Amino acid sequence: MAMLRQILVTLILLIVVGAVYIKIEPTAGRALLSAGLPLPAPVREAIAWLAPPESEAPVAGTPEGRSRGGRSGGAQLVVANPVEAGRTQTEMRAIGTGEAARSVTVYPDNTTGIIETVAVQSGDAVEAGAPLIVLEHSSEELAVSRARIAVDAAEEKLTRYARLSQSRTISSVEVNDVVRERDNAKLDLRAAQIALDKRTVKAPIAGRVGIIAVDEGDLVGATTAIAKVDDRREIKVVFYTPESFVAELEIDAPVKAVPTAQPDRVFDGHISAIDSRLDEASRTLRTEALIDNEGDTLRPGMSFTVSLSLDGREYLSVDPLSVVWERTGPIVWKVVGDEAVKAPVSIVERNIDRVLVSSSELKAGDRVVIEGLQSMRPGIKVRLEGEEPRSPVAGASAPGPRGGDASADGRRSSSGAASTGSAGFVPAAVAAELPAPPPGDLSGTPALTARAVPSSATATDKRP
Repeated sequence: MAMLRQILVTLILLIVVGAVYIKIEPTAGRALLSAGLPLPAPVREAIAWLAPPESEAPVAGTPEGRSRGGRSGGAQLVVANPVEAGRTQTEMRAIGTGEAARSVTVYPDNTTGIIETVAVQSGDAVEAGAPLIVLEHSSEELAVSRARIAVDAAEEKLTRYARLSQSRTISSVEVNDVVRERDNAKLDLRAAQIALDKRTVKAPIAGRVGIIAVDEGDLVGATTAIAKVDDRREIKVVFYTPESFVAELEIDAPVKAVPTAQPDRVFDGHISAIDSRLDEASRTLRTEALIDNEGDTLRPGMSFTVSLSLDGREYLSVDPLSVVWERTGPIVWKVVGDEAVKAPVSIVERNIDRVLVSSSELKAGDRVVIEGLQSMRPGIKVRLEGEEPRSPVAGASAPGPRGGDASADGRRSSSGAASTGSAGFVPAAVAAELPAPPPGDLSGTPALTARAVPSSATATDKRP
């Protein structure tokens, strides 16, 4: 029973507090009525009594308006900013790393031996096929000589068998056997020559030789790196494109690269390769661009600032201060006539000055509130900064000096004049400040007229 009594007391307190709040802030009650909630009729009548429609609300400047703290014209003063058309970032910047357009690390081709000669020095420019080192190759030369002797012997034997075949001394089958022996001898010679050629390690591409890692007399094998050859007539800049720009990347799209070591120089290039998938950790896409290295001033491994011009997409642009977050997402308050209307938006891109949004309820040129957001309610009357306050309600008479109507003022003026007359003397300055009397009261009786008289005379009341 005590719990039920406590619940009832709590409900009553909540109802009283809500009624007081609606009485203080009538806009909250109007918003509650306009929300279309299934409220009982007595509740709706009570809310309507506490928060009358704005047409019945006290006008600012009247005693009732001043007692309720009404603003000028009953509207909330706000600052608004127009919605503009904007585009997403049209230039992407990224940090890239330079690599040679082609780079090869040279190893001996499945051979082991002692270096007999180093044919180049570190940093030399070489053509494709130029020798880098020569391994000891006396055994391979001997094998080539033996293979040549075998080929010569097979050729002589084939010549003899061909003459015997013409005289029909031997059969054609024997001649064919000799032909196969000659072909095998030639293959052996070719294999010996290949083995001899492998003793000379050659440059696979044209370019610049890096530091030679070996010297004469070293024993090298198939896993020994001899040198690295870089073709740096063009530099390949590798950079990573953020996910938001991936859809606009194209092969051969122009780029500009500025080396960190030479910030005063700009190199033109183009996109040469785009990876097929994004990196899951960074959500970026590996992209490669080729830039011309005229003058051989750039080196692989240098860092570059890569800028890529993109077309971008057009969206609506609003002031960052206008965006308000609610449970359902971001919104802005749009000024429609003299009211503020809630407009949901979706944020596309942010920067320091503007926010790009998409919304079906906004268009370029609309005004959105950026100051005074703490007082915004659905349907609230607003007045933009710089606009003149709206005039009082038509037909409302100006208040009298003490809040009374005109006839009452007239009556008070008459009585005041009469009392002054009975006193006998009225200074001229005081009489001049008295309000002008009305032409008559509601009953048709002319009002008394107070006139200034010299200090030596008396003020008398005259009736027509």
